[in-house]
Amino acid sequence: MRVNPGGPIVVQCFYEQSADETYGPWINVVGAASVTFYLTSTGTTSSGVISIEEGAPKKITDPLQVPSEAVGSYSAITTVNASTFTGDAQVALHLTSVATYLFVRARISTVIGGGGSVSASCVAA
Repeated sequence: MRVNPGGPIVVQCFYEQSADETYGPWINVVGAASVTFYLTSTGTTSSGVISIEEGAPKKITDPLQVPSEAVGSYSAITTVNASTFTGDAQVALHLTSVATYLFVRARISTVIGGGGSVSASCVAA
């Protein structure tokens, strides 16, 4: 997914979710100088993990093909424990070395506990 070609990329990855293996869309960030993910909690998030991942399509010369969902076809850039931004808080993750990423996404990799939920969005420019 690439929104507003030539301008900033702004994507809602998922909104108020808590289920394990909730996947955000793959976001094409080729050429972006900065990539930031915003993670926001709603209510109490006492456990759970959000992963920020990168991937590349199998046919790397096809810029419209997104990476495979098969396990092992993507890798984690970083992870964030949901308990670190509980109670309607927000955390911003500024990715480094963004010139090396093709596609990125957010994923709930461990169920969010505590009765709350999380939202994730991405802004790249």
